[in-house]
Amino acid sequence: MSAAGHTRPVGRREVRHRLTDPLVPALLLAAGALGAAATGHAVTWAVIGALTGYTLSGSV
Repeated sequence: MSAAGHTRPVGRREVRHRLTDPLVPALLLAAGALGAAATGHAVTWAVIGALTGYTLSGSV
């Protein structure tokens, strides 16, 4: 029996795993840092730094 065309539904556990994967916040942080670098505002850098500290502290 061929499995072509048959996909397994994505369960809640898989979705949660993808959302909590360490790559997701890292990509969001990188996108924010690139955006901050493009605009160059000190306040934006302060917000990025605060979010980074919050993430690295294990509070998330």
